Amino acid sequence: MEFPTKMARGFVLVLVVAVAFLSYARADPLQCGASDIKQCHSAEGSMAPDNFTTSNATECCALCAQTPGCAGFIFRADSPKDKVNACHLKEPGYLHLCTSEEIGNSDNDCLPCGIVNTPPPPPPPPAPKGAKNVLFLVSDDFRPSTGAYGVQEVITPNLDKLAKDGILFTAVHTQFSYCAPSRNSFMSGRRPDATKVWNFNDNFREIGVGDKWTALPEHFKNSGYLVTGIGKLYHPGVPPRFDQPRSWSELAPDGSPWPYLDSGKVNKSNECAEKCCGSNDTAHYCLYDLKPNTYLLDQTVRNLVLQRLDVAVDNYKKTGQPFFVGMGTHRPHLMWEYPKSFYDASPVNVPEAKVKEWPVDTHPIGFHDCAEMSHAFVNTNGVGVPLGTDYWTGHEAEMRRAYYGCLSYVDDLLGSAVKMVDDNNLTDSTVVIWTSDHGWHLGEHDLWCKMTTLELGTRVPLIIRAPWRTTSPGSYSPALGELVDLYPTLVDLAGITMPTGVGGEYLTGVSLAPILEAKDPKTASVKNRTLSQFPRCWQNNTHHTGKSPGDERNYTNSFMSMSDCHWTDRAYINYMGYKMRTANMSITQWVVWNGTGLRPLWNEPVATELYSHIGDTGIAPMAFDDYENENLANNPDYADIKEKLLLELVALAESYMTPNPSTW
Repeated sequence: MEFPTKMARGFVLVLVVAVAFLSYARADPLQCGASDIKQCHSAEGSMAPDNFTTSNATECCALCAQTPGCAGFIFRADSPKDKVNACHLKEPGYLHLCTSEEIGNSDNDCLPCGIVNTPPPPPPPPAPKGAKNVLFLVSDDFRPSTGAYGVQEVITPNLDKLAKDGILFTAVHTQFSYCAPSRNSFMSGRRPDATKVWNFNDNFREIGVGDKWTALPEHFKNSGYLVTGIGKLYHPGVPPRFDQPRSWSELAPDGSPWPYLDSGKVNKSNECAEKCCGSNDTAHYCLYDLKPNTYLLDQTVRNLVLQRLDVAVDNYKKTGQPFFVGMGTHRPHLMWEYPKSFYDASPVNVPEAKVKEWPVDTHPIGFHDCAEMSHAFVNTNGVGVPLGTDYWTGHEAEMRRAYYGCLSYVDDLLGSAVKMVDDNNLTDSTVVIWTSDHGWHLGEHDLWCKMTTLELGTRVPLIIRAPWRTTSPGSYSPALGELVDLYPTLVDLAGITMPTGVGGEYLTGVSLAPILEAKDPKTASVKNRTLSQFPRCWQNNTHHTGKSPGDERNYTNSFMSMSDCHWTDRAYINYMGYKMRTANMSITQWVVWNGTGLRPLWNEPVATELYSHIGDTGIAPMAFDDYENENLANNPDYADIKEKLLLELVALAESYMTPNPSTW
């Protein structure tokens, strides 16, 4: 629906229509003088229908003032998306004024706006008596490689101690093996087929999708907690502004502004001391000799987290208000920037992957030519045609050492936050949880990075410390779990209740707390299936918002060089792979994607992968080298198992499908 482009005639029409809305007059109506136009951040939360066209912000304001339910507007001149002067009418809670420092900074996307002067919502009720604090730690691209997971080449004393005091989970899987879709999933508590987020283009706050859902940190805020966070928890930009103000407390206990921040000021004091690795490489790691009072990106995150945590702890001791503090490290996401001392402390002779070949008898659609460590599919078993040689041969051990050094660096940062909790005698009243958004390949199966449905792409680390609920601290659990389980697990351990109504819609995770309470966590379980998924697109797919369908550097249009669909319109994704993991098996079905209905076409399969995980404890080195080396899908001895698991996979995936918004 468009506001008429012939503005003289159209504006009269709006004024006539406005007469019918007199009964909706506000006690404090929106004013539309030039001095009343403010500057706001662009955000989701537009009313339906949207995409009105007005000549200027004043006319957009008038349209909002005459539209029932409009709580504000934002005006974008010459909108690149809408190709017009776009006037977006907003529902309550979706506009946030820019600060004076942000206005004029192109990075903040401050646009002309107006907000209806309505009374602020009442404060949430106080948290339940005895509610526990939460320290929520998330790392990016951190695979289950710590000392506690059996990787002896990694120096991670803080995470190892956390595992000794809590429970280490060895079979937890992400819903999606790269950043934005995974974080939209576990931060909202919903699966990708519910969030409708399969790449960087969309976010769960889209109108008609999750605009009325209660997200994970938002639920703690609504439950009376002081909620704050620093770093990469939500993926930057999706949802906009890290879901401020909904997910985070806007004010500190003293009433001062407390915005969510991605990081502090980075003032590293030198260029890289070393870069890796050879000709045409992209400097995957960078080591620093930092001068005093200079900080790398995640060091600024740590510094800000400690400041916020100190305030939250002090407030808790004075008022009894529990806190939820989130810390998201950007590393070990590439590039691996960290102090050289952590690299120097790492062992020199790091073992390389035991099996470097693509799994036998496996269709190449599952292979990923990583955007950040690009190399072509290598024909190792008669599947397809080789496109090149293994780029990493000869320095895989060096790359692994650099990655492990970065893990040690992140361990040190995370340990600072846990130490502050413990030093304040809050160990027994604070849930500490650490995980990563997805897995990571380090040369196994000729793969680097993430973005696969194989075990090392979807399996994530998870440590939970909650002494008041833990029967056998220091144990590990091979129980199946998923990142969507974080939401109900934290709610359970903190002692609050799950959201109800539309706010709690489509929450399908289960609490992992019973694993902590079990006398023997190695034999306890709460579910018998996990579900992950990943898309693939043709390199010549033309429906994308970026420069290409994905971010690969190898653009041969074949199954051996499929795109990760990073920037592809979700209606034009070509294929989707669904992976179901059981206690002993893993099965993935690659199928054609129905862009109209945004769902898989199960009757149009492309490939099936079936792997045995009998004896897989999730502990190194076996967990990284001894599994998924041969696809059993075409092995006649496994025909009955494959048929049974395929039926279960389809039923499981279909049970989580949600309707698309009626406005689409």
